[in-house]
Amino acid sequence: MPKIYVKKAFKLLGEDGKHVDFPVGNHTVDKEVAEHWFVKAHTGEEPAVDPDAAAAADELLAELDAKAKGLQELAEKLAEREKAADKRDAELAAREAAVAEREKAADAKQTSKK
Repeated sequence: MPKIYVKKAFKLLGEDGKHVDFPVGNHTVDKEVAEHWFVKAHTGEEPAVDPDAAAAADELLAELDAKAKGLQELAEKLAEREKAADKRDAELAAREAAVAEREKAADAKQTSKK
């Protein structure tokens, strides 16, 4: 199977009538797809990689991964806090219902004494 480098993203209508997305980058495709005129119009040589730019990109990706991990941890902590808050809300609602029931019983008792 030949490999192609897509320099401009495109969609190709396959033989089965479905669109196939080709984002920018390297792809391994069937020979028929590689030789298709529309595919050839969107492919070319892979650009040369500048080692400094690649190192900077790798550094930025590592930084983004670390930030994503930190955000995931914060999201998990937030979910735990929301569960705890929901539990406290339910307990408070139960206490308020119990107090309301006691007040209702006390009012009923006072009205029956009169």
